[in-house]
Amino acid sequence: MSQSSILSNPVRARRREAGVLALTVALLLAVMAAAAFGMHRAAGMDVQAVNAEYDRRSAAYLAEAGVAAGKWYNQIKCGNAVPSAFSLVPGTTLNINVTKGAPHQIAVSATATTAAGSTSTLTRDPITIYNLGNTEQKTLGGAVLDTYIDASLTTPKNTDTSLVLSGQSNALLSWDTKDIPKDATVLSALLTLVQNGSSGETRTVNLHRVTTQWDASATWTRARFLVGWNGGDYDPQVLASVDVKSASSYTLDLTTLVTAWYNGTQPSYGMLLRLPNPGQSVTFYSREAPTVQEPALNVTFSKSCP
Repeated sequence: MSQSSILSNPVRARRREAGVLALTVALLLAVMAAAAFGMHRAAGMDVQAVNAEYDRRSAAYLAEAGVAAGKWYNQIKCGNAVPSAFSLVPGTTLNINVTKGAPHQIAVSATATTAAGSTSTLTRDPITIYNLGNTEQKTLGGAVLDTYIDASLTTPKNTDTSLVLSGQSNALLSWDTKDIPKDATVLSALLTLVQNGSSGETRTVNLHRVTTQWDASATWTRARFLVGWNGGDYDPQVLASVDVKSASSYTLDLTTLVTAWYNGTQPSYGMLLRLPNPGQSVTFYSREAPTVQEPALNVTFSKSCP
């Protein structure tokens, strides 16, 4: 169930390269406008002082945009420095200096000068860069595990071809991240589930991060041997949600969760699916079902630049 393919799109990369600075500056100007509005509303402030502060902040924001642009260009080109100077608006200049450091890292320094003469320099060092111009995608395999736990059952259901959700049953799914290279950054992680059957009503399915390690023997009252729980231990925060009705496939965005697993900021204990509204039920196919129906976690990532 594991696959790998290189998804490189030079046209899209060039478009991102050409548009990144415009996007950055557009966001920058919006922030600057908000800051200026707030300063001009300050009662009793001297107009000259307001203008000076506005200009100083403009230079600082431009320098910050320059560092962001330097990082982005180097991730698209994997270490080739951007042009040393930009003219963003009449009379305003932005100089960006990029130097290579340790493997996979650069230092970016940006100096911005406004038309009124305010200057600001910002340096970020080190910055780890990833090859965003060349992404890869994999359907995670390895230690895949899924089951459902039911309050009325005392035996594990990990060999069923379905994952049953109801007012008294939740589904558990788990993948490891070993298929993702160690020198990568996760760009997206999408979980695909296929419903077994359909319904005349729409049912909301919520996904949560599991906080206790479990295994194939999990039941409603037991996470694993000698470790108990009650319907699963999970973070109450809903990480993803989907409305289910027709017999179709459904996709949930788990980028934040998979990134946390991969980076080690959260233990990789899997996820729990549950129905927040009583009196409903949903059945998805499990990993014991045919390949085209089983749950799949597709991750897109980029490796670090040389």
